[in-house]
Amino acid sequence: MTEILIGKKTKIHKSVRIGKFSIIEDGVEIGEGTEIGNFVLVKKGTKIGKNNKIYSGAQLGIDPQDYHFKGEYSECVIGDGNIIREYATISRATGKNERTVIGNNNFIMTYVHIAHNCKIGNNVVIASGTQIAGYVEIDDFAYIGGLVGIHQFCRVGKYAMLGAKSYLNKDLPPYFLARGNRARIYGINRTGLLRRNFTNEEIEEIKEIFRVIYKSNRNINELIPLLRNNFSKKFSQELISFIKKSQRGIILK
Repeated sequence: MTEILIGKKTKIHKSVRIGKFSIIEDGVEIGEGTEIGNFVLVKKGTKIGKNNKIYSGAQLGIDPQDYHFKGEYSECVIGDGNIIREYATISRATGKNERTVIGNNNFIMTYVHIAHNCKIGNNVVIASGTQIAGYVEIDDFAYIGGLVGIHQFCRVGKYAMLGAKSYLNKDLPPYFLARGNRARIYGINRTGLLRRNFTNEEIEEIKEIFRVIYKSNRNINELIPLLRNNFSKKFSQELISFIKKSQRGIILK
């Protein structure tokens, strides 16, 4: 019995290690230094970069769980230096030549599901059991707690934190902390910012921006000029851009 099944039309660097009973389908690309555990399934359209560690039972590039998917060619693109733990599942995209994209240096824990057309940035932590619906975007250095559910088309901004067992159905702006079912804003992600070497002055400015948005009882149209005129561009412009691009609206309470 063959212990590993590898398609003929693959591009796998000679340094890649593949565990027993794993299946690598035609068209898969795997970069230098990546390790594939036992019983891993990597389906067609999956491109994996360098120095990733993928643990037993993970399934990458699986068909979207989406009625709109009709079998068209699409991709699941995974960058470099990611850790993908046991039984995580990541779908390829819906739509011809569309992509689900996972960046670099992310930590995706056990039983996480990342659905079709998602975009995950760099240095993101997604804890065990989290279920992420289609078209979700999670920006750099965000932290997603365990057993979280995220509604389709939602976005999580950079350096934001979403607490365990939360349900997110609106956009979580950068730098802020949310939790609950449904998720509500509880302040800034101070611990996360300190760990990423933000200065006390930067943290205080982010805290002031939080107060303007969540303590001033103003609507979105009133908030944008306040942010633009009263804070440095470094943080205010990022918040303004995030708000303007929101399809589902940001969490406001």
